[in-house]
Amino acid sequence: MRRPPVRTALAAGLLAASVVPLGASPAAADHDAPCLESEGPGSERLADTHAKDNPALERMHVEQAQELATGRGVKVAVIDSGMVGVEGLDIAGGVAIEGVNPGTRLSGHGTIVAGLIAGPRGVAPDAQVFDVKVYDTDDADSTQGERELSSAGIAAGIDAVVRAQPQQQFDIVNISLAVREPDPELEAAVARLVDLDVVVVAAAGNAPAETPGSGFEGTPDNDADVFPADYPGVLAVSATPPFDENPSTYVLPNLDTDVAAPTLGAISANATGQVCVLDQVATSWASAEVSGVMALLKQRFPRETAPQLVARLQATTEGAGALDGPDGTAANPWTGAGVVQAHDALTREIKPGRQGKVETTVQEVRADAQAPPAPERIDLFGTPRAILLWSGLVAGSLLALAFMLRPLLRR
Repeated sequence: MRRPPVRTALAAGLLAASVVPLGASPAAADHDAPCLESEGPGSERLADTHAKDNPALERMHVEQAQELATGRGVKVAVIDSGMVGVEGLDIAGGVAIEGVNPGTRLSGHGTIVAGLIAGPRGVAPDAQVFDVKVYDTDDADSTQGERELSSAGIAAGIDAVVRAQPQQQFDIVNISLAVREPDPELEAAVARLVDLDVVVVAAAGNAPAETPGSGFEGTPDNDADVFPADYPGVLAVSATPPFDENPSTYVLPNLDTDVAAPTLGAISANATGQVCVLDQVATSWASAEVSGVMALLKQRFPRETAPQLVARLQATTEGAGALDGPDGTAANPWTGAGVVQAHDALTREIKPGRQGKVETTVQEVRADAQAPPAPERIDLFGTPRAILLWSGLVAGSLLALAFMLRPLLRR
């Protein structure tokens, strides 16, 4: 499969994800005011959506989970294209990496992501988000000083989070971005971040627009490389389409996928402040939703480590946590352990170890728990027992014979 260059990897994936799903029409999407990544400040503001249902969050039972936690007190760093202040979104602060203009917002991607995590109709509406801007737009014009997406930019954003951690105390870091080529600097930055015991969530990869359904089936021989999702310690999130649609139309098969989340119909906000509905099946949006679920879990279980929280998420998925591929990888490259179930993750009685291992019931052998020994079998041919046994038989026989001869002796 031809790999797109780094600068267009994200754009290609999002274009592929914008395919209108079966059962929906472009007109219906327009009526619902779709979220547009290109919708930046200065664009004409469309009417807010009037949609009341949120099928993506309904499938994950987020509303029930929000009765137990709303993300209050949890901080999420969002490494993305930057965000603008929209109503109901608590932005705790922000930074921009060197070379990126902190005062401009040329893409609505980061705002949509932040709204899915902690917007008023997001998963964790009371969580705080921290804006870490690492690029301007996918089609950046370098002659105008605009910066494109790159692995170096993501790594710089991660290091900005690491430097800010002593003051900010982030709980979750969301990276709804992906590049297709490995980068040692990015890998090292991710390792430094994971060492801080924060939950790192990243997109598992969207299908390139030019190769939908190309036969890339997701076996170990053609596993897709997607970074930073494929690096150790990262919670890699894929997106799942509605009904029984083929996921290969939308997302890459990735054996490092940990979980999946539905995105079609979720509600967020564009960079214009417009409330909008997602008409895309895309891993960027799925990652944001899962970061929101992790914020709910962090509020509910504040003392647990990042691996423990991730273990709760994976053990309670719609797929029952089926990570039984080689080396603990996903048996299903499209969904990993399965589709996230927020309410179950918050309520199931699970006791994961601090390294994230969920203990199962095992047979325990203890002296005070042993069953009593079975009765000892009698050996009929053992010498002492044989003497007693045969003596008894002889005596019994003689007694019986005497009883039978008694009438004869009386004559």
